[in-house]
Amino acid sequence: MWLSLLMCAKAADVQDARDFYASQPEYLQPLPPTTVPEGLQDLRASTCGGCHTEIYAEWQISTHARAWLDDAQFQAELHKSVTAESDVGWMCVNCHTPNEAQLPRLVAGLREGRLDQPIYVDNPDFDPALQLEAVTCATCHVRDGAVLGPYGDTAAPHATRKLDELRTTETCTVCHQANATFESINLACRFDTGAEHAAGPHAESTCQSCHMPEIERPLVDGGEVRSTRRHWFGGSLIPKHPDHADEVAALAEHYPHGLSASWTLPDALVVGENALAVSVRNDAAGHKLPTGDPERYVLVKAEVRAAEQVIGQLEHRIGTVYQWYPRVELVSDNRLLPAEERALPVPVTVPPGTSEVTLTLVVEKWRISPENLAYHQLEETVPSHIVVLDETRTLPVGP
Repeated sequence: MWLSLLMCAKAADVQDARDFYASQPEYLQPLPPTTVPEGLQDLRASTCGGCHTEIYAEWQISTHARAWLDDAQFQAELHKSVTAESDVGWMCVNCHTPNEAQLPRLVAGLREGRLDQPIYVDNPDFDPALQLEAVTCATCHVRDGAVLGPYGDTAAPHATRKLDELRTTETCTVCHQANATFESINLACRFDTGAEHAAGPHAESTCQSCHMPEIERPLVDGGEVRSTRRHWFGGSLIPKHPDHADEVAALAEHYPHGLSASWTLPDALVVGENALAVSVRNDAAGHKLPTGDPERYVLVKAEVRAAEQVIGQLEHRIGTVYQWYPRVELVSDNRLLPAEERALPVPVTVPPGTSEVTLTLVVEKWRISPENLAYHQLEETVPSHIVVLDETRTLPVGP
């Protein structure tokens, strides 16, 4: 009898949590629980990989698979968001471990309605191994006891169902459109990629068009060849950990860096004043560049030298700047719109007697600034940036 009462009490607690989540914005809701599809032993990615070997191998090196413990920056920020007096961590985990079974505790309500005072209940269905998989196969492909796919005509050894939504941006914007300010706790979430894409010139395309390139191959080992998509989910190509660098770098042939940069030059310079420029263009991203985490930025550095003398210089930062304390406020936003081209002037003064100058152009993508990397004590753990262009050339000086 007591065991039955205890089980009922736990069930009521879990239902309270599900009711609470249903009252929240989509990005604050974990995905609803699901039974394991008939024919499968569990929801683990390794189980899916037993047949979908190529897709599984792609997912293993993806940003999605590394969105939990492998994401040291997120873990550092999450750790700082949970204290004895305030806890907003529950607002952050749903995009990094989206399935309800990945959460050891669920939120059943808020004390005094405060977002930083969650009332937790234990999750009886918590799966620690599934939590480690972060954004796993089941996140997109399992609902209501069925494996979801874009075709619906496969003779799979497990329950399946066709879901057209898998081909749409809505599948991605559950997490990649989370833009809100919570003034009562001085917290902001600034992931506006979905809205940026919808407002841009490529709105009729989908996220999958760029981030999941098409490929002709069997869905499963030994199956018929058909049109499928890669599951790397490539983006900035900045690895989350130094150990991932080679794997991520290998994806560059499939994912353009988005931004291109080049000099705008005459055939030759003249002694005295010269008006040079560097042209930067968002020529591959269907959203602003950079997008997502407001910590990200692009750094364009140009230098002109006559022998050892620097005679022209540029350092241009492209990104957002926020004031986080005492309240969240956008200070500036100079990100590149889709297809936007921008000319960055580089005034150059050539000294007499110069016959040739050397021009250097470097473009870097930054995940996080050196200052914030140091603040989180992640200098040895998180790669701060990658170099996407580093070129040097010479230009003659005319009479």
